[in-house]
Formats: sequence, structure tokens, C-alpha cells
Amino acid sequence: MHFISYPRTAAELAELLKLGMSEILRLLRENKLRINLRRFLGYLFKTKRDDPSFIADANEKLLSWYEERIQNGTGSAALVYHPRGVRILHGFTIQRVNYERKLDRQQYQYEREREFAAVRKRWIKEIGIKHAFELKAAGISKAEITDMVKTGKGPTGYHVHHRVPLDDGGTNAYDNLILIRDDIEHRAIHGYYNPGERRIELMKYGEAGEVALPMPPADTIVYPDIAKGYVSEPVPNVEFLETLNGHR
Repeated sequence: MHFISYPRTAAELAELLKLGMSEILRLLRENKLRINLRRFLGYLFKTKRDDPSFIADANEKLLSWYEERIQNGTGSAALVYHPRGVRILHGFTIQRVNYERKLDRQQYQYEREREFAAVRKRWIKEIGIKHAFELKAAGISKAEITDMVKTGKGPTGYHVHHRVPLDDGGTNAYDNLILIRDDIEHRAIHGYYNPGERRIELMKYGEAGEVALPMPPADTIVYPDIAKGYVSEPVPNVEFLETLNGHR
């Protein structure tokens, strides 16, 4: 099949996809294809975002990547996609979760909006007092920690994240919360292109299905946590392509 060795347009990328992932990777390894991999991955996920079989397969490949990493003793981490580049989140796990979308959406909205807003403010104040040393060691300044205690607002660029999502039976209990940097870590977990997130979005309310869910480390209240080595590390985009293809 004829292909353009340096595809740029959406039409050219569509033709490239017809070759199949294994062939694309072969051409890349043999330097017969020049491509902006970041753009190609974005195009791939936009094209496949409503394809349940692709999303389910991507979930399985990410789980296999994690399980192989643990077996090799490389250390716990999650591989996530972000439009600015693929990242490894050290300290994360990827868990096979039998996710069930909450059927009672009124209850969910209450927990997500009204209840969470109040709990979040109290929790931020509390960790600013009780975990000031840990927050500082993680890279948050003393001035920001003081402001957390005073206002109940997180540091600039951080969000409060539910370890177990509210939509899957998680709660607003303090032990289910973690302070996480929004960009890139939080956006990569919840991002438009994350296979696990998209798998959930394709479920109907009350429906259940297996999801490869990136889970933050249990022994910290903030991420990244520099002191513990829990940081995000850029990795070549081709590694994500190879993972989706089932080999590296």
C-alpha cells in the first residue's frame, strides 16, 4: 500500500492508519516514516474515541504494561497519555476495577458539587496544618501552605482528586482525597484521550465494566511528591504506541 512518508494532514494520517499499528511501528524503526508522533497520537484517539473495542483493547494493553513492570521489579507506575506528551507517573498503580457508573445521578451531583465543595475546603485546611512538613518536602512553598490553612484553597495549579471516583462508589471521606498537580498529572488521568476515562464515558448510568484505572500512591497526600520519588517522567511517544500494539 502506498503511503506518504511525512504525513501532515488529517487525510494523510487516515491513510497511514490503514496500514495498521505494527506496520507503522516497523516503518518508524526502519526510518522510512517521519511523523509528529504527538500529533499522530492525538489524531488516533480522536478517531477511535467512540470505538468500544479499541478502548477496551487499550485498557487491557495498559494493564499488561503495568503487570509486566511489576513482574520485572521496575517499580510501581502508570503510563498515561497527555496531548503535550506521554508520561510515566511513578508511584501510581494501574488497577483492574469493575467500575459501575452510579445510577442515581441526583445523589452523584449532590456528592460532587455541594458536599465535596464543603469537604474540600476543610480537608485542605487540615492537611495544611497536619501535613505541612510533607507538603513542603513535596515542593509546595511555606507561603502556599500558610494560604491553604487560611483560605481552604489549594496551591495554584493543584486540584483535589478522588482516589476512588465518586461515580464508582467512592466517597468524600478524607482518606479518599489527594492533592494533585493539575497539569500534567491530573489532566492526564481524566483527559479526553485517556482510555480508562473514555471507557467510563461510554458506559450508561448503572452499567458496569472493567476499567484500567490509574490510582495514586496510598502513602502520600500530595502528587507529585518529590521527597518520595513520586514524580511524572516524560517518555517517548513511541513507547505508548508500542504498548497499544502489545509489544515493546
